[in-house]
Amino acid sequence: MSAFAVERVAIERDRMALLVRVDGGPAAHLSPAAAERLRAARPRLARHACLNAEGAPFGDILARTSLPHVLEHLIIDFQAEMNDRSAATFVGTTEWLNEREGLARVEVNFTDDLIALAALKAASALMEGMVD
Repeated sequence: MSAFAVERVAIERDRMALLVRVDGGPAAHLSPAAAERLRAARPRLARHACLNAEGAPFGDILARTSLPHVLEHLIIDFQAEMNDRSAATFVGTTEWLNEREGLARVEVNFTDDLIALAALKAASALMEGMVD
């Protein structure tokens, strides 16, 4: 098994729900170098709003947050780029279902299921290249 895997995708009425498994659970995160590469590849991530314990923008916590949380924000970022509806707002949540087993649920809303799936594919491919 790789260090990071999307095990299941469920398309609901207005959102996509993912079952994500990560070796190391909540403690697994991007290295500082990988976080910098990701910021360079997707500069809008630095400005993403994010409800987190630090009250900081997502870019400030990128190297300290869980890999499923990074995936959530990447999917949102790719959807915003791919979607031709400039007024669309994308939001998501990440929750640990079983920290010991590294199992998390990521949900992201969408306006178009095909764009959401394309965003998931792009985000997953980028994550594969970033996870050390």
